Amino acid sequence: MILLLLFYVLKLVWTSQSIFYDIADFQFKEFRWSIERLKNISTTSVCEWKSYPVYSDYHEFKKPYHHKPCKYKFINKFVHFKNGILNYKERNINYYCRYQCNYPNGDSKIIFGKWNEIKNARPDCDVFEVNCFSNRSNKVIFTDMFIQIYKMENKPPLEKVTFLNDNYPIEDIKNKYNVHVIVLDSISHYNLLRGLKNTKEYLEDEYSAVTFKYNNKVGLNSRPNGLAFLINTRIKELHDLHNSKETKPSDFILKGDDGCRESIDNYPFIAKYYRQLNYTVYYGEDSKGNVFAASGCVGLNRQVAHHTLRPYTLRIHNNIYGSKKTLLKNHDLKCRRPVEYQLNHLAKFMKTYEDSKQFSLTWVTRLSHYEMTGHFEYDGYLKRYFKKNKDMFDKSFLIFMSDHGFRIEGFRNTEQGEFEDNNPFLIISPPKKLRKEKSEALKNLRINANKHTSHFDIYATLLDIATEGSRRRFRGMSPFNLTTIIKNDKIKGLSLLREIKVNRTCYDMEVTSEYCLCQQQFIKYDQSIINKIYGDMNITFKSSSIVMTIKRNFINKLNEQLVIGNITEYCDLMKKNTDGIFDLKYTYNNNKKIIFKARIEVLPKGIFDAYFDEFGKHTGSSINRIDRYAKFAETCLPTHPYRRFCYCKRKSRNHK
Repeated sequence: MILLLLFYVLKLVWTSQSIFYDIADFQFKEFRWSIERLKNISTTSVCEWKSYPVYSDYHEFKKPYHHKPCKYKFINKFVHFKNGILNYKERNINYYCRYQCNYPNGDSKIIFGKWNEIKNARPDCDVFEVNCFSNRSNKVIFTDMFIQIYKMENKPPLEKVTFLNDNYPIEDIKNKYNVHVIVLDSISHYNLLRGLKNTKEYLEDEYSAVTFKYNNKVGLNSRPNGLAFLINTRIKELHDLHNSKETKPSDFILKGDDGCRESIDNYPFIAKYYRQLNYTVYYGEDSKGNVFAASGCVGLNRQVAHHTLRPYTLRIHNNIYGSKKTLLKNHDLKCRRPVEYQLNHLAKFMKTYEDSKQFSLTWVTRLSHYEMTGHFEYDGYLKRYFKKNKDMFDKSFLIFMSDHGFRIEGFRNTEQGEFEDNNPFLIISPPKKLRKEKSEALKNLRINANKHTSHFDIYATLLDIATEGSRRRFRGMSPFNLTTIIKNDKIKGLSLLREIKVNRTCYDMEVTSEYCLCQQQFIKYDQSIINKIYGDMNITFKSSSIVMTIKRNFINKLNEQLVIGNITEYCDLMKKNTDGIFDLKYTYNNNKKIIFKARIEVLPKGIFDAYFDEFGKHTGSSINRIDRYAKFAETCLPTHPYRRFCYCKRKSRNHK
């Protein structure tokens, strides 16, 4: 009797599984039939360059964001710091004060000096903390952080040049000019024209600056783009959705690491090369997770910059060093806006090292990263800054740029907004001696301003300035293969100081198709297309096998990211949102393949963009989230690289 019952149960299981597989097989066959029918009514699309109006009716452009007025409220009755000397404001027997240097140690660590008496002290560091203590209780009654540029009395010994081929004539390199890179996060070329019009015009008129119209980002967010123009490294796969060329693995995979859990000390960081060529190096930024150490990545363990704001940023934004709440409150009470205190610190660096060759990188994140028009009100300030410091910039190459356009919600969800996300602004100004009409460097910059460029070209330009361009005194600036002078690296871009004479596809430029400014024409997959496929079969949009397959696979792919990121413990699974957004477009590429571009809104929350092939499988280098997600994801996963796929479970919302 038991054996008979077991046989009956197994038969039911086998029958139900057979029915399931029969249904799945039928759905897949219907999907493939629909794809073939779609191909029959499609024509091959071509890569198109589109232009858009600078001025838009979008509401935020009409009423730009303004930071709240700030009144200086910080009170310091204890100490003053002027001209590098720290002292008591007035001596009082009720308290005593000490200071402690915070020295940088790579991207994420601080070396703390000993506590010292402050009377007539000269802190030998850029960032230091002052604490004052009650003589009665010995409790801290005042704490604050100070920043300066402390000029090194004894610069570290000249380093060996390790990145150039052994037969390269290093002795012929006569570096005359400083190099300053200023990054304003999340500003597109079009949004430069809208919000920094006066700054742009001033730089063009007084610095002979050149504005590049078609600069292409190479990755989703700051990290892949920063690694492109700073270490010549592509961190994601390279996909060619337009011609179906071979997918290339990321540079990290080729070198056997994941690019996050291990240090990038051995990668070709351009600032490291400038340091080897005896430049004094400065690095300023305002984000807890900088471009290398974002999302909990290790970044650099070795210290490259001689001067940096990194310890200050870590102290005010990171809990692990203590006093964050107090120090951040003090920072805000002083009305320290990111663009102002960072650029003022850069100016101090330039002034302090007037007698040295300088390389600087200043990255301002908190200006427009969260508000698309956050930079509009700083147009006047930036113009005045460049005017005030013109004498120092006249000795320099200036690269004024962004990493990508605005990435989140609202305008970004439009066709133009997506294009702008892929088109960060780029302005390059040569030093004064190279601004003459006969200057080959200036002539080539102007020619290349209308060419298709990418962040890899910026790296090549920085390398050219450091090496071959300087060796040739920026004369004879014909195309040159920089790979031929470098050890163990292939330079992906072309120097913008030399005329770009070749037509390059995004694949040639190592820009994956999702972000390519020259886009295939995507056609909306709607009821009119469905009717052409199915004729009079009365198939609706929602019941179309293509729609159902892409929806199902999209949601499965999102949940797969939770598994890959090992965050299922903290995050709810994504589910179908019956009333949510689902937009589907398709193109028929040059290799006779259908590529889908889908946007889906899911539950509990999230709007995502991704590409799928004609078998319904996800293709491309990433899945882009286009709605704001910090308050839903970062309560449980504040820095996790997969946090954009997360909606924190209620029980895990206080996890850090």
